[in-house]
Amino acid sequence: MSMVFDFIPYQQVGKLVFGMSRKEVKEIYGESTSSCMYGYPVEDRFLDDYGYMHTLCSNRELLEGVELFPDISPEALILKYDQVEIPLTKEPGDLVDQLIKITDDLIKDEDEEGYSSKKLGLKIYCPDDIVENVILHDLHCYDEEEEFMEEQDMEV
Repeated sequence: MSMVFDFIPYQQVGKLVFGMSRKEVKEIYGESTSSCMYGYPVEDRFLDDYGYMHTLCSNRELLEGVELFPDISPEALILKYDQVEIPLTKEPGDLVDQLIKITDDLIKDEDEEGYSSKKLGLKIYCPDDIVENVILHDLHCYDEEEEFMEEQDMEV
């Protein structure tokens, strides 16, 4: 079995549309197994855990990101972008090979623990050569963190 998520960068992941309310997310997926606050530099956002997926909501409880966990999902997770299916594999090399078919801006992060694509609004976290998560986000999901780091003269 597999779960296919139609993906439109900065707009939609499967049935989830960025900007929809946290309540609307729960109407689609039901109650999460747990919830917590997250964010940097201030933990004022909402994270809801659905096992293979986290939904990330702003402090106004609007969806701003979806975090998928191919390493713990009981089913294969597949992103479908422009009719191209990208299996979210646990192997970083395999996933990168698939993603470079649909974008030309996938870059390795400076800490060498992941990759990101601004065109796709996508981040991959893969320390120890295992894809732990793939985050798909809206256009402004990381604005507050980037502003804070710039103010502190830290690298973004």
